Amino acid sequence: MSIGGLIVTHGRLGDILIEECARLMGESEHFIAFSTHQLSGIEISEKVKKFIEDKPWIVFVDAPGTAPAIRSQVSLVAGQVVITGVNLPVLLSFLVNRESLGVEQLANKLILDGKRSQEMLLPL
Repeated sequence: MSIGGLIVTHGRLGDILIEECARLMGESEHFIAFSTHQLSGIEISEKVKKFIEDKPWIVFVDAPGTAPAIRSQVSLVAGQVVITGVNLPVLLSFLVNRESLGVEQLANKLILDGKRSQEMLLPL
């Protein structure tokens, strides 16, 4: 069974990232998003728990220290992690590698891939 991916963000960012991943790689099972807009902290936690249950999942959030990050973290059980700073390169790596690695190995790879995807471009 492949590792599931849940994107929890402020606004529509997660939905947009899912759409772009589907455009580039096709539709994927167990890869969903929801917005925390107008949800209480308890509602966010309940929604995260409903999606990920006790299965191997990685929850991607937009920023550390925010309601999506904190409420997702308190909803985790063993075999699940939260990764902050979601971006397209990280999600594409997730989709490519989620069937061949365990949750923690995959999470570590995604963090490295995310760092590698950032660079500073100067004027030509």
